[in-house]
Parts: sequence; structure tokens; C-alpha cells
Amino acid sequence: MCMFLAFLVMHRLVVARSDNYHEMVRDYLFDFHLFYYKDRSKYSAKVYATVHVVSGVLTFYVQCQMVIGMFLFNLKPLFNNYSRGLFGDRPAPNATFEQAVYYYSPGDFAYTTKEGGVLLFVGNIPLTGFITLGICVFDLLVSTITLQILGHLEILKHSLLTMPLPKDVKRGMYSIEENVQIRQLLKEIIQHHGVIVKFVDKCTEALSDYMFCFYFIMQLITCILLLELSAVTWDALARYGPLNIVVFQQLIQLSVLFELINSKSVHLIDAVYFVPWESMNTSNRRTALLLLHRVQTPLSLKAGKMVPVGVNTMAAILKTTFSYYMMLTTVASER
Repeated sequence: MCMFLAFLVMHRLVVARSDNYHEMVRDYLFDFHLFYYKDRSKYSAKVYATVHVVSGVLTFYVQCQMVIGMFLFNLKPLFNNYSRGLFGDRPAPNATFEQAVYYYSPGDFAYTTKEGGVLLFVGNIPLTGFITLGICVFDLLVSTITLQILGHLEILKHSLLTMPLPKDVKRGMYSIEENVQIRQLLKEIIQHHGVIVKFVDKCTEALSDYMFCFYFIMQLITCILLLELSAVTWDALARYGPLNIVVFQQLIQLSVLFELINSKSVHLIDAVYFVPWESMNTSNRRTALLLLHRVQTPLSLKAGKMVPVGVNTMAAILKTTFSYYMMLTTVASER
């Protein structure tokens, strides 16, 4: 399990140093963030404030998870060693120190001596902290980016649904001046939609390999963690319970957020059709038709440019994980 987590973090470090990733983060921070759109309307400011609060709560929650997980994962072995009297003046003969993560030690120095046990315990703290940061912070950044995309889609949908109706109710058609305003409004909506599509494409280029590796490793890690928890002891629950929660939460969190992007983009189709296109002149109707054609393709991200990222993929992974877990526990019980 530790090797899989370390491999996942190393892969993310490689992804974070790619040109596509740098371009995505640069555009996110300096162009795409809702901070630059909050002054366009009152609704944009409301959406920005909502996304800002949700992102802050999510960040605080992930930080608490990281602290609690690292605390229990590292201190539970230390407590077990202390309760067995290994730090006393007369430790039990042939007793070995329990560690959070095990490494090769010449002559088992780190597992048979008090000095070696303390040294490895201290060395494990920054290493587990590095892995925890690599697992949680990277996914947190992707989650906040996804929330920004959802905010943009919500603003775009609101702009479509609140398009003004013609003032001449009896005639039911826009005047020349109104058609000019509608043309400008449609232009802004098309440009906004183009910005969203362009940024999502950059996210796909930057995160496609990352999501493929994420799903592949999660398939293995979740099965291992369930096996560790199957002992149903306080030691197993304390050490692997928080890690299990974090891993399953990251899998569900990212899958649900990317699924929301897909569903939100599908709602744009109805929103475009509900604009008062029948009251526009021929030029604006053509523009509305062009916009309707553009929103027909839902926004989505594919892992490895093959597997769609969403709830269905998450459900398939969880189903396979529980199937492997049941098979392994059955084989173990028969033996």
C-alpha cells in the first residue's frame, strides 16, 4: 500500500512539471478564476461568493483530515511499542519495534534497538507528511478548479435564462435597438462559453494521464485498505480508518465533481433553447442556432483520453474493489 501511494505521488510530481499543467494553472490563476468575473453582474458576485465559501470549507476539511490521518498513522505504532514496554529499562527479549512504514535496516537496527526505533519513527514523520500532501493537496487543487468550472457554467446558464423579453408584448418582436442589445448579449455568452470550453480542454490535456493513474492506483489501494480493516480491531481502525476515509473520499469527490460538470453542461442545451429566439431578427436567430450547436457536446474529462471520468467509472471501481475483497476474504477463510 505504501509503495502504491508513493508511486501515485511520484507520478503527480511528474505531471506537475509538465508544460500542459503549468499552462492550466497559469490560466486558472490569472484568467479563469471567478474573481475576474464577479463584477459582471450581481449573480456573478453571488456565485463567486458561494464557490469561495465552499472551497474554503473543503480546504479546511481536507487539512483536518491530513492532520488527523498523519497523527494516528504515526503515533499508533509508537503507542503500541510503549504499551509493550519496549522503551523501558528491561524490554521483552526478541521483541521488535512496530513502525508506521518499514524499510530495510542493516542488522534490523531500526526494529531491535531503542535508538533505531526512535530514529525511524522520527524519519517517518516527514516522509508520511510528504505523501499526505501529495495525495490530498493535488486533489484539492483539482477539486477547487472543478468548482470554478461549475461556477462559470451556472453563470452562463443564468445569463441564458434571464435574457430580456421584447418590450412590445403585443407584437412579440424585438425592436431594432433591442436586437442590437441581444446581439451583444449573445456575443458575450458565446465568448464566455468558448472560454469555458477552452479551459476544460486544457484541463483534459493536463490531467488526462493523472486521472488514469489515479483510477488505476485507487483500484488497488481501496482493496488493500479494506483487507486491512477486515481485522476490525482498534489498532486497524485507528491506523487505517482515516486513510480509508481519505482515499474513498478522494475517489468519490473527484468523480462526482467531474460528473457535475457533465450534467451542468447538458443543462445548457435546454437553457439555449428557452431563450426568446422567436422574437429575434434573422441574424440573431442564426447566432442563437450557432450557440445551440456549440452546446450540444457536453463538457467531460477522460482518463487517459479513453475512460470518462464520472460517477459510472467510480461505481465500477467500487464494485470491482468489493468483489476482489469478498473473493480474497473467502479464500483466506477457507485456508
